[in-house]
Amino acid sequence: MGQDPVTRTLRNSVASDRLAHAYLLCGPRGTGKTSLGRLIAKAANCAASVEGEPCNQCDSCRAFIEGRAIDFIEQDAASHNSVDDIRQLRENVVLNPMSGRYKVYLLDEVHMLSKGAENALLKTLEEPPPHIIFVLATTEPHKVEATIISRCQRFDLRRIPLPAAVALLARICQGEGYSLDEASLGEIARGASGSLRDAINGLEQVVTYYGPSPGFEQVQEALGLSVDARSGELARSVLAGDLPGGLKLIASAADDGVDMRQFSRQVVRYLRGLLLAKAGVLEALDLPSEVAAEVKAAATQMQQDEIVRALRTFGRVDFREDPQSPLPLEMALVELISAGSSASAERKAEPRFSIPVAEAEAVAATAANASLEPPAEAEPVPASVRPEVTEASGATPAGPDSEPAEQGGLLEQVRQTCKETDKQLAALLNGSCEVKSVEGEVVTLGFYHTFHLERIENGHFAQRLEELFGVALGSPVKVAYVHAPRAPTPGRIKGGHLVQAARELGARPIARKGGQGGEPRDEP
Repeated sequence: MGQDPVTRTLRNSVASDRLAHAYLLCGPRGTGKTSLGRLIAKAANCAASVEGEPCNQCDSCRAFIEGRAIDFIEQDAASHNSVDDIRQLRENVVLNPMSGRYKVYLLDEVHMLSKGAENALLKTLEEPPPHIIFVLATTEPHKVEATIISRCQRFDLRRIPLPAAVALLARICQGEGYSLDEASLGEIARGASGSLRDAINGLEQVVTYYGPSPGFEQVQEALGLSVDARSGELARSVLAGDLPGGLKLIASAADDGVDMRQFSRQVVRYLRGLLLAKAGVLEALDLPSEVAAEVKAAATQMQQDEIVRALRTFGRVDFREDPQSPLPLEMALVELISAGSSASAERKAEPRFSIPVAEAEAVAATAANASLEPPAEAEPVPASVRPEVTEASGATPAGPDSEPAEQGGLLEQVRQTCKETDKQLAALLNGSCEVKSVEGEVVTLGFYHTFHLERIENGHFAQRLEELFGVALGSPVKVAYVHAPRAPTPGRIKGGHLVQAARELGARPIARKGGQGGEPRDEP
């Protein structure tokens, strides 16, 4: 059921007598791997197949139907996974079929074979006798050796679609005389999660408990699928930030003896419905129309990021310590609402640039500036114009008529002042700008690169800079910003601080090839 591409391919292979010597059937549990393997064996040995389908009339087909086909060997690889088991199988494959054309070996859960057993099986798959067909079935194909997979025709079986499962359950009910409405059959199929075997077992469980005509509520109760309305209310309380209301709902469910694990799964299912509704794909859940309408209406009032956060938190709820304790749900509820309140407060209080990002940008900017603009060698400042250093700040306050050297001391004083309290600002001022002028109540800063200029202008540093310069100058000032790229210094030796350090250690420049005199030429 629901595997049309696979079954069509296999029917064509049987009809054209082009059967492979080995098949690998992969897929989740309950999707028909073992049943398909048995049908391959039945069709391959049918004496009068019709368009690839076994006739169900010949001796071989009747033997398969009655379970006495001697040329079909089914073996569980999980319990027969040793090298000796596969060696015994290799000794038997050389024997010819007893009645049909092919001897078919079905190895279920083949990924459970040991390493040695896989190597022994690989040898048989490499040189199979012409009368042998291997059908390997597994739920975990990634655990099967690639060398084995490469020697098989691989078919991937998907989970059974809901309509196909409902159709088969309806056919079973008709044949057995059961009376279940479509909604009940859909609930059984939905609870099986794509496993047709689980759906059939669920149907048998329901009719065994409630008889051949159970109602919808009885089906839900028998399968443990009853949805407590409080689960949806709890999900809405979480997203609304209603902590007291949510705790009351959990306590009420616990007092009524509700299974807390099942209740938690229902909350997660409801939140998933909200998320899908928010994304516009609610039909993927196959919900009843009235439930879908309710979920869609609730989703319009929720934020997607809040739904995702709630899903993650409730999805991690662990009931292993005490399955009936409401504490894990209560802790998840408190964690969600408390984190939501904190995040909301942070969003209201945080500046335009958050601290971690701003610090990272400032460090990156300083590094970029250092690599792009090596500092020029400092010229000695005459003693007559050197700023007098005060004990308190380490620099002299500069007035409106300060000389360039004093302006440089002014900038350094500001940077040192904010080094402890405004590390981001101190990093941005480090080697990226200079005081162009101090005229009246206006201090003009010239930035060498537009990156730093835009960072200062667009950030939250302007007011702080004016405060710092005002303190340094002793009177309120305004700070203006301009782009003032550095002009290249003719003849300056490339290398920046490394060259300066070499000079301090006694190094002297020498002429390069093509240069003149004792000084190197200024090469780009």
